[in-house]
Amino acid sequence: MSRLAASRRTEASMHRSSDSLARTRGMLVVCLGVGLMSFGATEFMYYLLVPDLGRRWERLIAEGVSALVVALLTAKLMHAANQRREAELLRMQVISEMNHHIRNALAAISLSTDSIQNQACIRVISGSVDRIEWSLREILLRRKPLPEGEDTNLRYFRPRRDAETPTRGRDAIHS
Repeated sequence: MSRLAASRRTEASMHRSSDSLARTRGMLVVCLGVGLMSFGATEFMYYLLVPDLGRRWERLIAEGVSALVVALLTAKLMHAANQRREAELLRMQVISEMNHHIRNALAAISLSTDSIQNQACIRVISGSVDRIEWSLREILLRRKPLPEGEDTNLRYFRPRRDAETPTRGRDAIHS
């Protein structure tokens, strides 16, 4: 069993490193293309607008340096975007795994209430299970942050508008 797990980890590591290498190559190709396009566009503009400006080799050096700067900035932006994407992917994987394990545990707790004779205890357990499932559905899987001041609208226990008594459940959430 441990050999199988070790081989799977090795395969996953090799797959990640080959993906990383392919992404790095792709990023280098894009950055090189952006740098060359920058160089070409600048040279073309000099040719059209001011062909007599300065010595040619000085102009080519200046254009090359500016193209290099543009390529490096492009690489930095792409790297930052890749890091954000990987961080978001990791967060989604953690959320998915937590959701899976918590729901499995809740299923076992819900099924265990059949053997309990105390109705008050069953109500407390069922209410707690409902609240955890609500939080997994409404909070954990939220796609974007709530606007300022709207965070009180998603409380599980929330006072009614017409009375100060707490209500519970989905109807209270959407009322």
